[in-house]
Amino acid sequence: MSNSGKHFLDLFFNPRSVAVVGASHNMMTANYFLASNLVNLGYPGKIYPVNPNSTEILGLKSYPDLKSIEGEVDLVVISIPARRIPDIIRDCIGKKVKGIVITAGGFSETGSGGRGLQDEMKQLLDGSGIRVIGPNALSPLNSTLNFIIGFGPVLKLNKGKLSFIFQSGLYQPRLNYLVSEMHLNINKLVDLGNKMDINEVDALEYFGQDESTGVIAIHLESIAGDGRRFLKVLKETTRKKPVIILKSGRTEAGAKMASSHTGAIVKSSDTVYDAALKQAGAIRAQGLDEFFDLAKIFEYYPSLENNRVVISCFSGGEGVIATDFSQFNGLRLAEPTSESRQRLRPFFPPWEVDINPFDTGVTGQFASSDVTTAFIDTMSNDPNVDCMAIQIGSQPYLSPDGAKESSEKFVKLCQDVIRRGKPISAWAFDPRIFGVMINMLEAERIPFYPSAERAVRALGALYRYGVLKKRE
Repeated sequence: MSNSGKHFLDLFFNPRSVAVVGASHNMMTANYFLASNLVNLGYPGKIYPVNPNSTEILGLKSYPDLKSIEGEVDLVVISIPARRIPDIIRDCIGKKVKGIVITAGGFSETGSGGRGLQDEMKQLLDGSGIRVIGPNALSPLNSTLNFIIGFGPVLKLNKGKLSFIFQSGLYQPRLNYLVSEMHLNINKLVDLGNKMDINEVDALEYFGQDESTGVIAIHLESIAGDGRRFLKVLKETTRKKPVIILKSGRTEAGAKMASSHTGAIVKSSDTVYDAALKQAGAIRAQGLDEFFDLAKIFEYYPSLENNRVVISCFSGGEGVIATDFSQFNGLRLAEPTSESRQRLRPFFPPWEVDINPFDTGVTGQFASSDVTTAFIDTMSNDPNVDCMAIQIGSQPYLSPDGAKESSEKFVKLCQDVIRRGKPISAWAFDPRIFGVMINMLEAERIPFYPSAERAVRALGALYRYGVLKKRE
């Protein structure tokens, strides 16, 4: 904490001025985007490009060095060859900057030579009061301020309450996909890199206190800070907001790769990590798809207190698969009331069928209206139902003329159900042909997934966190 009462990391997400050492006007270089994203997205603070070979970059005055900048500099981003960075750090100390982000690699992740250079930087900064993210880091991001430090073009930022902590730049190449295709609404993001100074404990503590952050998702290769403090802060945080953790470097081979990638040292076995994270109340993701899937559903919905699910699918076989994954993920099939069965009976074929899971492929052959809509409407009024896993896609949504109108009606129905406290998780038999529907759903914070497995797994995680909150 600073004397003003704000956490010291607040500076990195809300800087009034940023100097970019290594800024470039060459669009073919990664360094071009360090400044261009700030300009194009409309970051309101002052931007100072620093490049001795340019007098102007992106319409901004360029400076030969930090010392030449007239005004105060809150944050310095350094993206130049590693061997030259100690000299820039000396300039930062002389300029009395408050924070530094080092995007450049070539430090502890490369071996003893790079570690020696990293240690030299650390000694220079000792006692200066300057805090550092990195080296080998790409961040931070604050969508509210249209502020991002990264090596690729960013087209837009969806503002939301989801904040990420990464140890590596794995998010950077897929950021536009996460925003535009997965419809993640990101609040803040920090990539810690080699964690020379600021580590995951600091970041978790900050996001735990940050009122605009409602969900935290963490990718860990190692714990560089105090492990006991990390678990203490984690437990305190999960009482207030969900924390999703993807722990990589779980195997001996994976741990070796983590060491070569960010200089991480993985000390504990995966079994120890797993037990500790569960005890602290974290929701653990087993892979990258699950990590982003869970981040989305927790940003869209509050926790789920009860676990009775209804399922509708376009084939009986997929219904069986969805049922299996429901049980694997802590959900149980709801037993709808007899009234619900009677309401759906007009859609039955000339024989009796189960209504959970409900085969909308078979029943749709004998119906003159949309069976999926009727199923959702019926189950929204059923007191034995807590949540829904729905496969979308029937004739009204396939017609070019009817797609928009039918989708609007469907989305409005889903919104009404969700307002009653029954979350819906959806998927389609072919996502390529339901683009209108999918975009409408996620624009209204109704999560869509590529498969039944992922849609159901996300609902199960909501329920597990609900159980945790009840215990607390």
